[in-house]
Amino acid sequence: MAKEYWYFVSGVLVVLLPLLVLVAVKKLNLLDTRPDQTIVYGQNGEQPLELHAFMAKNAEGEGSVPALLLFHGGRWLYGGPRDLYPQCQFFAGQGISCFSAQYRLGRMNLPEVRGAVSDARAALDYLVEHAGELGIDPERIAVGGGSSGGHLAAALGSGLPRTATAARRPAALVLYNPMLDLSPGTPDHHLVKDHWREVSPYHHVDRGVPPSLVLVGSRDPEVPVATVEAYCEALEAAGGNCDIALYEGESHGFFNKPGMRDATNQRILKFLASLFYPGR
Repeated sequence: MAKEYWYFVSGVLVVLLPLLVLVAVKKLNLLDTRPDQTIVYGQNGEQPLELHAFMAKNAEGEGSVPALLLFHGGRWLYGGPRDLYPQCQFFAGQGISCFSAQYRLGRMNLPEVRGAVSDARAALDYLVEHAGELGIDPERIAVGGGSSGGHLAAALGSGLPRTATAARRPAALVLYNPMLDLSPGTPDHHLVKDHWREVSPYHHVDRGVPPSLVLVGSRDPEVPVATVEAYCEALEAAGGNCDIALYEGESHGFFNKPGMRDATNQRILKFLASLFYPGR
């Protein structure tokens, strides 16, 4: 009887121990993707603002590498740098250092869009000014983001915020279903109705906007395809280049779905390679 009891206990332990180890690993976040480092690039009051850095792996040759600065979505109200860890991990593996940025978020459904744009500007300026120590090429820094984060990237491309000094522009824009037009009648106008023109990228398109890739789903209620087409038409009329990657049947935030994440990563990599490694 005692032998049978210990056989039973041993069998239970064989089943339970792996489960307990898995639970412990998840609780301790041991399987989580982690950045190579976090860098404080600015302040919002007493809150430090960080760049979560994934440094380039498998970079060809020596010297500085291209970089991609990404801003998460969430209507300027929620979300965080972790949201774009999978993308950053992918691009770092392709030899492009990737930085997922934290920026100020609003509260009580009241976003601080002008403040967020200023934070985005500070993040880009930091990368340019510290390019040497980060091993990145200041002339090959692309900026991108999803939804409201795409808005911040597009704002930088349009030279926002407008100040007395000329704003630095990124080398390229990678925009996942971005909020481009914040004028009356658009889905997110109510969030910025008192200052919409000041922060609407579409209304500040000029010849300085860098080459742009806009990825959008054909069934996106937040960012209609017509809005993206109007933005690209305005950019091209100003002398710029704008490509649209249309994903049939997809809605807002589609790029975070596992299958779509892979597809969009590859499309963006092709776009960046054409700019940063011409002739390869």
